[in-house]
Amino acid sequence: MKVIKNLKKELQANRKAWVDMLYIFRKELYNIFTDAGAIIIFFVATLVYPVVVGLLYNNEMLRDAPIAIVDNDHSSMSRRYIRMIDATPEVQVVYECSSMAEAEDLQKHGKVHGIINIPRDFNRNINIGEQAHVNIYADVTSFFWYRNISMATSYVGRTLCYEIEAKGLIAKGATYDDAIKNVRKFIPQERLLYNPGGYPSFILPIILIVILQQTILMGTGILVGKTSERSKWKDLMPSNVHYRGLLRIIFGRALAIFIIYIPISIYVLKIIPYIFNIPQLSAGPWDVLWFILPYILASIFLGMTISTFFYHRENALVVYIATSIPILLLTGFPWPREAMPEFWKYVSYVLPSTFGAQGYIKMNTLGASLLDVSTEHFYLWIQAGFYFMTTFLAYNWRITKKARIKAIEHRHRKRRNRLERARRTDKLS
Repeated sequence: MKVIKNLKKELQANRKAWVDMLYIFRKELYNIFTDAGAIIIFFVATLVYPVVVGLLYNNEMLRDAPIAIVDNDHSSMSRRYIRMIDATPEVQVVYECSSMAEAEDLQKHGKVHGIINIPRDFNRNINIGEQAHVNIYADVTSFFWYRNISMATSYVGRTLCYEIEAKGLIAKGATYDDAIKNVRKFIPQERLLYNPGGYPSFILPIILIVILQQTILMGTGILVGKTSERSKWKDLMPSNVHYRGLLRIIFGRALAIFIIYIPISIYVLKIIPYIFNIPQLSAGPWDVLWFILPYILASIFLGMTISTFFYHRENALVVYIATSIPILLLTGFPWPREAMPEFWKYVSYVLPSTFGAQGYIKMNTLGASLLDVSTEHFYLWIQAGFYFMTTFLAYNWRITKKARIKAIEHRHRKRRNRLERARRTDKLS
């Protein structure tokens, strides 16, 4: 009978724990969907920001930079050179000016971003076998303008050289095929194994991983900051009978954010890459989802740990926005890990985004299996467990701190009451 009674008590206690945890879960979901700041971070930012970033990087390269041409030669060769320059994807000839002063005025007013000046002896030098020169002037407000003009003139210059040399060989009796082989003895062929989409397929997956982490951290900080602002004692949780027991509070809050971020992760990591034609070489969506589960948990518990230091909701926005770029660099892709100082390497191991980005890039871009990213996956589970423990300790510290503050305030209030009663007694006597 005693064993049965003890078992009933344990079952009843477990039932209360589940009831409390589910109550906290529902309450946290209600807080998320009724708070404008949380909605903006959890939903608007994760839905809109990846699209904005994708559109910004979708063009990949600067094309058709507007330039002006000053043709001082007015020969058939200079006109052909201009047509070839205009045919390159890097630049577009929008003005043909009669003087450098006219071209400089156009560049001054931002109508063109570069000038190509063809000298008078351009055709003559080519015909007599001397080196011909063209002068380029680029707008250096952006390095891309200079790069595009330099690339266009370099491509056209090499092509003209090959043609002139081939014509000379043909004139000496060589066949067309022999002339081409002698002119271009080595023809490189480019085969892109990975990142066939260019720069977006390199940088966008990293940004998507960082977006998930940063929005989780910001949203968690906003929710805790809101609770602290509304409490006289800067409480970590509302005054409610169901908010008892650290594990119930932690699991209830974490579960609410976790449930929300499962569909968000699918949208950010699978749908966004599909929309912008980013390589998705992983075996399937379930592999990516299984890999990302500990990443979400680690980010949630990291956010819950840090949020215990926030007493105002604005603190989270300031801290996490300021640290977003450093976190992006520490993933090891924009800033190669081989060139990273040892100190920053160790700092990067603290962040879930480091292992999350490395594993996700290997799966999506390189076609790695779950077994190939088992190291990153294992470290993410380690981080999830570690940050769960730090959350437990941080919540316990914050609750204990609140209890101490209340106890001190209670003693001060009792002392004031005693002094007040003593003054009233003195007045009556």
